[in-house]
Amino acid sequence: MITSSKINLIALPNAVSTHLQQTETIRKLIVEDSAGYTPARNHSMLYQTNECSTDTKLHRNALPNSGIVIPAAQITVNGSVLFVDIRNFTMFADQLHGEEVVEFLNAFFERAYEPVRQQCGWVVRFIGDGMAAMFEPGAQQPDDHAERALKVALLIVLAADSFREWIAQRFPKRKLPEFAVGVGIHSGEVMICNMGSGTAIETTIIGDTVNIAARLQTMSEVLGWSITTSRTCANMAGDRFQLGRNTMVSIKGKALPIQATEIVGLYPRTASAHTDNAFYDKLNRSVAVNTAIFELSREQADSIQNPIFNTENTLKRIPQDQSIKLDGYRLLRKLGQGGMSEVFLAENLVTHTHQVLKLIPTIDIDIDHDDVLQRFLHEFALISQIDHPNVARIYHQGFTSTHAYISMEFFPGGDLRCLISDTPTPQVAIASLLQILGGLSAIHALGIIHCDMKPDNVMIRRDGSLALADFGIAEHSDAVRLPTRPDEIMGSPSYLAPEQALDLPVDERTDLYSTGAMFYEMLTGRPPYKGNSVQAVLYQHVNLPVPLLPVGLERFQPILNRMMAKSAAARFKSADAVVEYIISSGLIGNL
Repeated sequence: MITSSKINLIALPNAVSTHLQQTETIRKLIVEDSAGYTPARNHSMLYQTNECSTDTKLHRNALPNSGIVIPAAQITVNGSVLFVDIRNFTMFADQLHGEEVVEFLNAFFERAYEPVRQQCGWVVRFIGDGMAAMFEPGAQQPDDHAERALKVALLIVLAADSFREWIAQRFPKRKLPEFAVGVGIHSGEVMICNMGSGTAIETTIIGDTVNIAARLQTMSEVLGWSITTSRTCANMAGDRFQLGRNTMVSIKGKALPIQATEIVGLYPRTASAHTDNAFYDKLNRSVAVNTAIFELSREQADSIQNPIFNTENTLKRIPQDQSIKLDGYRLLRKLGQGGMSEVFLAENLVTHTHQVLKLIPTIDIDIDHDDVLQRFLHEFALISQIDHPNVARIYHQGFTSTHAYISMEFFPGGDLRCLISDTPTPQVAIASLLQILGGLSAIHALGIIHCDMKPDNVMIRRDGSLALADFGIAEHSDAVRLPTRPDEIMGSPSYLAPEQALDLPVDERTDLYSTGAMFYEMLTGRPPYKGNSVQAVLYQHVNLPVPLLPVGLERFQPILNRMMAKSAAARFKSADAVVEYIISSGLIGNL
């Protein structure tokens, strides 16, 4: 048998080389983590090996010419059961021919089987696009089956990481989705027995432990986790595994739910001379990528965008902080950060809908940042009053021991900047302007001034409608202005009204100026003023005339001149007045 260490990896195709290199890294883990380990017995459903020694506690018979060793009678052991399946397999099957599907499955399961064999487990069966494996007690360490099963789960996810390269090279012209897997593991009593008769006998496993492991694998898809294990298995496996989120899972036929735990990585052995920290980083990273791929595939399936995506974009969406826990929500990924606030895409575990959570810390806030919390509370107080189709919906405000948060509507279509990047037609630009003005009319009627109108804060729903969002620096016309720090500019320089640049009082017409700047960008693809510094841009907002539109767009110049007038008194008095002008001037009809 030729080992990978005797093969010139440089001479091999990249996909094969990657697979063999991965096998070497798996063996590194085995050397480090399995030193001195002797399994109780081994029985592989694929082929028998001599790497795992057997004992004589249970007599097994070999089926003719099969290489499979099976028990002569049933036996019950304490072990761990692992189920794995391919996420969104039907999307692959729909785009591949029959022979290609078989090749695809064989190529992946060859990779998935390797860590099972290395950790002295055995494959019970292949089930379509899934696989079930069993890990029995070791001879010297009877309870280590849980640890070995969880290591295999991580290594299978790592195998999925390299398998994406195989797919890209094998099917380079196919627009296939990104590959991801889901794994479920549980530990407990398992009955190993023979099923069938004659030459149709097979070794299988039955019992509650098997059912729970299968249920956890199914729930991994619902939860969006790469590896879902029972708390029983996680506790038995030891403290080297990095734990993520927790939830309660109901099991059919069971009166009480069980606690499910997410496995997100493995810590290296600190005292080992063989430790390769780079390998552990890669292992843990592969779990994050796998999770992000699945979350993105679910999100894109629900959105107006194409469900095909790539790993590079997925890497940008990996959750950055899995330590934040909020009752009733599951954080999926970080969307952005500004100042002390962080914004996450989350799943509401009650309604099972995607929502956006805006969080700020409530502990260790120094006096210089106390106004941030004030503005956060102020934001909820303002937008919770609004119920309008062109204003983002807000659902809830809550507090934990470490954070305050607001849950808001999620917009799968992105924001207005995405639309601008595609250079919208004048028809789309004026239609978008009318929706923005509708939202402004609603908030202005309640005395609310947005103060930060920009493309990033105009969101797109699945049906194409627009909604105003992010009222973090909004003000109420009757309220005392919230404090600002010295030299702090409240708003976005490219869309800032002159009175904001000069730190003068603001009103509804301030939002109209910023909306006019956005309208200019929708028509031309660029902001009205550009400069080498913030100060240069602000100077132009205050002192330079309204920029002229290109040839062919002159009919929009009058409305732009009034919306972006330097003096607030020269602007339209209200959003409704702008709408009336658009209608009366025939701008809609002339499109």
